[in-house]
Amino acid sequence: MSAIANLFSAAMYAFVLQNLIFTGGYGASEAVRMSAKPKQLFPLTAFITFFSTFGSIFCVLLEQIPFISSLSEIQHSLIFLLVICVLYVFMLVLLKAVFKAKKRTVRRLGVAAFNTLVLAVPFINYRATFGIAEAIGVGIGSGLAFIVAVLMINFGLRRLVENKNIPECFKGTPAVFIYVSILALAFSGVSGKGLSL
Repeated sequence: MSAIANLFSAAMYAFVLQNLIFTGGYGASEAVRMSAKPKQLFPLTAFITFFSTFGSIFCVLLEQIPFISSLSEIQHSLIFLLVICVLYVFMLVLLKAVFKAKKRTVRRLGVAAFNTLVLAVPFINYRATFGIAEAIGVGIGSGLAFIVAVLMINFGLRRLVENKNIPECFKGTPAVFIYVSILALAFSGVSGKGLSL
């Protein structure tokens, strides 16, 4: 029961208090891009959740090996990247050989695998010395946080398009950046930490 409680609390931590998109800027560019075409959101989010969760699990398991746990942070970075690459190749072979995936799905897989959000999750687990339950929770919570970020940005984009009072020089990208910055400030206020953008 304790493992389930740890998983749930870590998921809530990643989902609300440490929304990596707004408080760390990880995956923010992809969230903004996805907000313009939300129909592609759920397949991409499923891949992001898969990579962040299973990447976390394998990285935590590798951390149990004394040789790996004694490595420097740069060497850990290379191991985390290697884990994501192996997961990517595995999923790529599975999707192409078994499911005969379309080119669009394969492209989405690459975007999800090498997203900064996915690459940040193993570092959070490493620095917080999380166990497997917490690693799973952070992975799932990060995927859910991505959905929330995209939906919130999409809602804001629609409101910005409808607003006729925005000066011409702020229309488009500047207005989106200002809106996302305000969201980041709000999430940072909830988490009680400063921004690291």
